[in-house]
Amino acid sequence: MTPTSSVSSTAAANTNTSKAATAIAPTDASNAVTESARTNAIQAVATAASDTANGGTSTSHPKNKGLNDGEVAGVAIGCLIAGLIIGAIIGWLIFRSKGQHRYARQRRRSEDRGRLVDHPREANAVPLGISGDPMKLENIILQPTPDQDILSGLRRLEDIIRQHVETVYHLKPVDVEEKALARALADAGYSGSRSGIDFETVAGWCIETDTRCGALRHVLSNILFSAIDWNTPGPLTLLPKSAVAFMSSIRRNEKHRDNFDVMSFAWTRWRTLSALFMHPAPQERTPLEVSEPDIRDQGEALAEALDPVLHYFVAPDDESQHQQGDHLRLMIIETAQLGYTLFSHTSDWRFLYKDRSAKRRPVVCVGLEKLNGLDGHRFSSPQRIVEPHLIS
Repeated sequence: MTPTSSVSSTAAANTNTSKAATAIAPTDASNAVTESARTNAIQAVATAASDTANGGTSTSHPKNKGLNDGEVAGVAIGCLIAGLIIGAIIGWLIFRSKGQHRYARQRRRSEDRGRLVDHPREANAVPLGISGDPMKLENIILQPTPDQDILSGLRRLEDIIRQHVETVYHLKPVDVEEKALARALADAGYSGSRSGIDFETVAGWCIETDTRCGALRHVLSNILFSAIDWNTPGPLTLLPKSAVAFMSSIRRNEKHRDNFDVMSFAWTRWRTLSALFMHPAPQERTPLEVSEPDIRDQGEALAEALDPVLHYFVAPDDESQHQQGDHLRLMIIETAQLGYTLFSHTSDWRFLYKDRSAKRRPVVCVGLEKLNGLDGHRFSSPQRIVEPHLIS
């Protein structure tokens, strides 16, 4: 069919449509159909005309009817299967990645445990985070006082005790019974088990004028050094009160006989760290020093305990009484300073209070032994630093 004939057909169809509409239009309202019926008829005629006009091209461009229900269901099932496969692959990759991380952490922990076993003395090394440099406790705890300086401090305290006795106490006869003085010695903290000499014997030496100086030096040495003895602190201690209170609340090392060396090392390490925390300027790493306000209460308690023994040998005048009290307080502070020095030391020390020979002579200044090295490990046998000073 030619384009001209197609246009003519279209025009004829439009003319027929117009005539049909005129024929259908009602002339009398009572014999006509409803308005909706007329509208439907016009639309039907127009559709027929349009189909006639386009009839020549309908065979070359067939209408696309889309996918049927079966094809849509097949596509949906295929997408579902593909999604499941992709999800399974992603889940497997995530699980594999977590497994690798877990294995790496376990391997690092195993390596760390291996290093601790192979290098037990480096167990205190702690990473510094940003810098990565190892930080050891030996590099931050307080520096230990050299043995020679400790020995000098011991000798200085011995001289102070000697000067105190020779300057303050008289050599006149005293009106006191031996038993009463023996009870006063026990109440003041004197220990016969430490010295190896019973109370009555020491009391008799103090009463006799020719043995009084040596006996009083022996009594003061026994009581003062026991007040700074970390191994056996008593109620009249001059050591840091918080540390002594903690020590009294836990088990003693002697109860850990199956693991004594390890517990001794841990105990020494705790003591040195406590001294570090108590230090007013720990970055200086100097030995812990005592100040008079820190031990005022402890010093007064010790002086009051000593007074029932010593007042018998002090002149009754006020000047002598004040001199004795002032000098006694200074001697107590000097004793506490030596105690703080040993408390902050990295080694453990032991005082020697008695004469080990058969003569059992009184000790006027204790001896001193070192029990372990600077690294905290205990010696197989103690190192004797100085022998006890005995009355000749």
